[in-house]
Amino acid sequence: MQVSITGRHVELTEPLKEYTKEKLMHLKHSFDQVVDVHVVLSVEKFRQRCEVTIQANRLTIHGSHETEDMYASIDGVVDKLNRQLKRYRAKMRKHQGVPLNESSISVSHRVLEMAEHEDEIPADHLPGVLELEHMSVKPMSVDEAVMQLELSDRQPLLVFTNEETNSMNVLYRRQDGKLGWIAPEQA
Repeated sequence: MQVSITGRHVELTEPLKEYTKEKLMHLKHSFDQVVDVHVVLSVEKFRQRCEVTIQANRLTIHGSHETEDMYASIDGVVDKLNRQLKRYRAKMRKHQGVPLNESSISVSHRVLEMAEHEDEIPADHLPGVLELEHMSVKPMSVDEAVMQLELSDRQPLLVFTNEETNSMNVLYRRQDGKLGWIAPEQA
């Protein structure tokens, strides 16, 4: 397991690094497929925040915790991640007999800048791209996609290939907090 630690407005001392690595090694016991872990420790006034992004086999998990003590923040995020990984492992046991299709395709997600007043838009106007994100579309079941989106609090949407229908689907987080699922209708 590769662990990288970054500090924002905080001095990364050796005891702090060792404590973080020791706590993250406990995740290896709950889920042995953890490959890469990136930790960001940050301090803003009295808030001390720990953010962890885990790359595991076909899975990205993000968690964060914020308290007034950095060590408590590290403990809190490790507890959250441990619960998420155990829940994921339990779901995977339920779907044990399903064969995994490892092929994937790449897509891009663009956030466009729109004009402020609609009556001012000329016919040949092309909106500017504010944000561009490339993502890999992996084959997975709808249950796996829901779990992947729930495990990542950063991701607003997930594009995936539905294993049952072999068609591209989109799962997104709605404004009311629920999840929306877009799937093409079968002809």
